[in-house]
Amino acid sequence: MNGHHRPNGDGEVEDGPERRVSAFDLARVIERVSRRFLDYLRLELGKLGIEDISPAQVMILLTIGQGEIAVRDLLDRGHYGGSNASYNLKQLVESGYLERGASPRDRRLARISLSLKGQMLCERLRLLDEAHPFGPRAENGVGADFLTTHETLRRLEQWWNDSLRYGGVLLASCISYSFIVQDLVNSLL
Repeated sequence: MNGHHRPNGDGEVEDGPERRVSAFDLARVIERVSRRFLDYLRLELGKLGIEDISPAQVMILLTIGQGEIAVRDLLDRGHYGGSNASYNLKQLVESGYLERGASPRDRRLARISLSLKGQMLCERLRLLDEAHPFGPRAENGVGADFLTTHETLRRLEQWWNDSLRYGGVLLASCISYSFIVQDLVNSLL
């Protein structure tokens, strides 16, 4: 791949003194972690007896948060695809998790907000997250690791956004941002 490491077949990087992580390795891990989190969320929803909403739809509710938001802003904020997002929003309105209305300034623009049912679900999930052994009140030191990981991922996201906005990623320039990847790897070890 990048000449600095050898993947071991499942995308994992072998340990060694020259251990390095490429952007491709990192993207694969992020994708797997995201899928595992959605699987975990599906399990927790089942434990709560909630079967009328998918984990991806829950993430939409959490992205909306309190207040009202334009559908366009939701798509930008959550990085959801067009037709898939439209389908999910329609399902969320039909199942009573979202309320949809028109913008008072421009009736063509849709605005959405959490219904009482949606707010209650988000609150239940917030309480579940706080009680989780990896939650914000964790006594095992993992809370600090989560904070470091979150900050590192946000910096990486910002760098990739800036790279796209200002003309694409120059692979040679990735070296100057290698500290981001190393920070993430160190926070996960």
